[in-house]
Amino acid sequence: MALQYPLLFPYGEDGYTINLKYNINNLSNKYKRKKISMREFYCYQLQERRTQGNTLFRGGRLFQQYIVDAYASVEEDRLDYIRKNQKNLRSEIYQGIQDAITRGDTNAQAIGKRIILPSSHTGSPRYMIQNYQDAMAICRHYGNPDLFITFTCNPKWPEITRALARIPGQKPEDRPDIITRIFKMKLDNLLSTIKNKNIFGVIIAG
Repeated sequence: MALQYPLLFPYGEDGYTINLKYNINNLSNKYKRKKISMREFYCYQLQERRTQGNTLFRGGRLFQQYIVDAYASVEEDRLDYIRKNQKNLRSEIYQGIQDAITRGDTNAQAIGKRIILPSSHTGSPRYMIQNYQDAMAICRHYGNPDLFITFTCNPKWPEITRALARIPGQKPEDRPDIITRIFKMKLDNLLSTIKNKNIFGVIIAG
């Protein structure tokens, strides 16, 4: 990343490597894995700290491009893990008519080694089919949904404006990390309110 974004990393700071280890403390002994994943590394990078410089967060559109590249790197790392651990994922049991249709097996002369994406990989065909089947099972048992709620983000929310005020001159589009975090927290709070406080009545399927 330092070579790709010299303006954001003017001192050539080290990026992610597979040998980065957790900080030694009492909590790290609980976990089997001792090394930091790429996702955890970029989550750490995207946290604003008062004791550190904020050159990265002043990048504007360049910062947005950095986040996109970081996401692509994390996704590629996840796919690479799946490719190298097909036996551990028991991909040999994924077979049948539905899987054949999903994979697009319309030509028996197709050559190559197929990589199976598990349903735990967000956005994979098996992930979408599993969610669809779960939704249809709920509809069959409880009936059609009664509510269709959309939830949008307002860049003038006080939480967003307070966070942007830490760096003078910043606009909401300059900090997609802040926007997404606050939106996710408010969305989770909305869902919790609907489920636990029963403002629309008792929920029978949620």
